[in-house]
Amino acid sequence: MTDREVCRYIDLADRRAFIVMNSGVGWRPEYAAELEAIDRELAELRRLVNQEHERREGAV
Repeated sequence: MTDREVCRYIDLADRRAFIVMNSGVGWRPEYAAELEAIDRELAELRRLVNQEHERREGAV
């Protein structure tokens, strides 16, 4: 996993957490579409995270 991919994953997770924790009464309809897009990209990046974990476990 590249440094860029790691940073992107962290940024997306942070944005997702911010929306979920702070939306309450301030929920805006565009949040739903943004969360869907974030979840899709996180799922793609999660595969890379899992591959990296497997690679590191195999190296031990």
